[in-house]
Amino acid sequence: MYAYIYDSFTNEAKYGKLLYKIEKRLTDLSLNGKIIRLGISKNVKVAVDDEIRQGTRTIVAVGNDRTVAQIINAIAGNKSDEHHLVTLGIVPIVEKGNDIARTFGINSISSACEILLARRLQSFRLASINNGFFLFSAAMQAPETILEIDKNYLIHNQKPSAIQIKNIPTWPEDKLAEKKLKMVVRDEKGESLFFFQDLLIVNKNGLVVTDNALEIKTPARIKVGDEKIKIIVGKERTI
Repeated sequence: MYAYIYDSFTNEAKYGKLLYKIEKRLTDLSLNGKIIRLGISKNVKVAVDDEIRQGTRTIVAVGNDRTVAQIINAIAGNKSDEHHLVTLGIVPIVEKGNDIARTFGINSISSACEILLARRLQSFRLASINNGFFLFSAAMQAPETILEIDKNYLIHNQKPSAIQIKNIPTWPEDKLAEKKLKMVVRDEKGESLFFFQDLLIVNKNGLVVTDNALEIKTPARIKVGDEKIKIIVGKERTI
């Protein structure tokens, strides 16, 4: 069974005709399923938890990067054993803010429907941040940032600096023991590169932004993750 979770912004009237076309195309492809519209009375976590409990095995994010990131966190953070059986699909609604979909070769609404039908699956390993997860990146730009690397190396950036952390979600299984996350720190003096398994970021005012979508307050602990998520991808994916 498919469950389509519509982001709250799609409730705007201007998306009505577009959503109708999507639903008609999905029905023509025999991919119709339950539609869940997010809003004041229904949030992502509640929606995902309900669907996993009811036995849904394919959840489709209808929206943008933020929609996808929230649903990834809800699936990976679900406490039941069944969450490992869930597959994520993506239908991007707007051109801007859908970089995750494009990375997976999902470049339009029409291609998204065909990709769901083809059901080409790939498993991706997530990185963890506090009690949540991210797929590709975490970033912050702020002064007075303290970085504790692998609990034995401390950096205090007093001046404004840009911090970017990269996860490699397709890391080979036989290389997991060696796996580390990559961090680049840029300031007025230049660029420094670090590799780590455990990072603590402390900043009184800054926020860490994951996958260009979700804001996380610090202190934020970022680690190499154990959780995986299955995603329906297209042939033209870049990862």
